[in-house]
Amino acid sequence: MVERRAYNERPLRFEYHLTEAGRDLAPVMHALLAWGDRWAVDTPPVVFRHRGGPGSEHDAEHGLDLTSTCRTCGEGVSSGGLTIDVRAPGWDRAGPTEGS
Repeated sequence: MVERRAYNERPLRFEYHLTEAGRDLAPVMHALLAWGDRWAVDTPPVVFRHRGGPGSEHDAEHGLDLTSTCRTCGEGVSSGGLTIDVRAPGWDRAGPTEGS
């Protein structure tokens, strides 16, 4: 998830950079942050800010409010619109089945 890169020879010092796999964890980390802000603290200790790109109707900086969007159809995703297709042998929606 991270790779170490030397940035100084003497003394030898390193910095750490996210790999592609680490960058792909960003939505997970944002979800955990949002959960913690809602359930674990009274006041969020950190707030991410976002400014829309050129030509965006949201060009003023604002608090980041992420949502899940389906890449296939572009619609927002909520738990009410999801179904589960269990493909693993010996598993159902509740987990491993008896005898597996």
